Amino acid sequence: MLRRPLIAAILSASLSAGLGVGCGGGRPAPAPPRSADLDPEGSHQAAVAAAVQPYLDAELLSGLVVGLYDAGRREIYGFGKGPGGAAPDGGSLFELGTLTRVYTGLLLADALQRRELELDTPVAEYLPPGVTVPTRDKVAITLRHLALHGSGLPPLPPSLAAKASAADPLAGYDEEALYRDLARTPVLFTPGTAIQPSIYGIGLLGFVLGKKAGAGFPRALEARVLQPLELRDTMLAVPAAAAARRMVGTDDELAPVPPWSWGALAGAGGLVSSARDQLRLIEAELDAAAGGKNLPLRHQMRLTQEPQLETGAASAAGSDTGSDTGADNVGLGWMIDGTGRYWHSGGTAGFRAFVGFDPKTKRGVVALASTSSPLVDRLARALFALFDEAPPKPWTAPTPAQLATYAGSYDFAGTRLAVVATGKRLYLEVPSEPRVRLLPVSDHEFWIEALGAVAIFQADGGKIARIVFGVGTRQVIAPRVE
Repeated sequence: MLRRPLIAAILSASLSAGLGVGCGGGRPAPAPPRSADLDPEGSHQAAVAAAVQPYLDAELLSGLVVGLYDAGRREIYGFGKGPGGAAPDGGSLFELGTLTRVYTGLLLADALQRRELELDTPVAEYLPPGVTVPTRDKVAITLRHLALHGSGLPPLPPSLAAKASAADPLAGYDEEALYRDLARTPVLFTPGTAIQPSIYGIGLLGFVLGKKAGAGFPRALEARVLQPLELRDTMLAVPAAAAARRMVGTDDELAPVPPWSWGALAGAGGLVSSARDQLRLIEAELDAAAGGKNLPLRHQMRLTQEPQLETGAASAAGSDTGSDTGADNVGLGWMIDGTGRYWHSGGTAGFRAFVGFDPKTKRGVVALASTSSPLVDRLARALFALFDEAPPKPWTAPTPAQLATYAGSYDFAGTRLAVVATGKRLYLEVPSEPRVRLLPVSDHEFWIEALGAVAIFQADGGKIARIVFGVGTRQVIAPRVE
């Protein structure tokens, strides 16, 4: 996700120095879970509601649809506020963000099967003459590098990096803008030697695939992937007839934000879809994993499911999701964890999406939220446990009284930080910066999306004494001063 540059720089500088071990938008009116037309007597309704309710109570989500798949059985439940004020349902439309990569991977696999291109061919060979593609150490960027986040391209093109905090940072980004950026992009590392998530890289992959198909990415994806799989709710442009089903995205303050447009980088995050369609995708992927051959794209799906990394060290590939669990390997679209479960998540300024499935148990989970909270990933992973006979106890959000004990001033490497509690929400304030919300993951641990960091409140003698900020294995301690 895109971050506020100044506040993030404060933390980054402190960590590098080795210093230590919107407005408005209230919570929607509570609504009972809305069960969709698929299996309305689903056996997990109460358990799903119990798992979701703490996120609504903590004012972390404005709207959410959960889909469960269990060996052919489908359940869909909606919570919070959707189109028209009612709870969303299986047909409500959400932005998928970088989960779009799964579909771009399928389009890549289809082009490979048609022998239109090869994974290890330099990208430059599939672009018009005269278009410059950067290299490093005389190593050219290939399609494989783009698909596996190993290209060395930065997260965003140079012309978009300065617009990272804009409401719609990719607005107006067209083919000519992409070519101009390619000519002046520094490659961060030798292609193929590391993994770093890149909207730029996946967007370029989708663009190249569209060029090779001759119709452009939107038409190629529609004809080769979406139509064969009968995914009628999955689209890059929402037609007027479906506009009433489109969710309004919200930020972590639950305030409305405008939708993102993706232009030439649509292959990285431009899709909008429904829980109903994502369950169809899971069913098809599970059929492919089981060896199915008689339905469309099964061979291509198996190709995207094949682990691509020999080392299995792909945790960095999941870092753009803001999730608490990375990947042990990656496919041409999917992340793969150590248990063999496939998943991907994605987000935009107002949405978060997660899709995962387990070929061994033939089960899957979909979570589509109209709030840009990375905690949706954590919720979605927990929902897999609902299939067990004894699911774990739902997470409990900290109370307003607990949050109030964290309020105060803290010394952050010479910078005074203020922690402010307002009802069910906790904020971090830094001089000359917009305040940012601390999202609870336990009663004393919080995720800070604007910094990509965890904040842990620690007590001495029953009183909060410090905050420990952590990014990966690095930590900075901010003692309480008031």
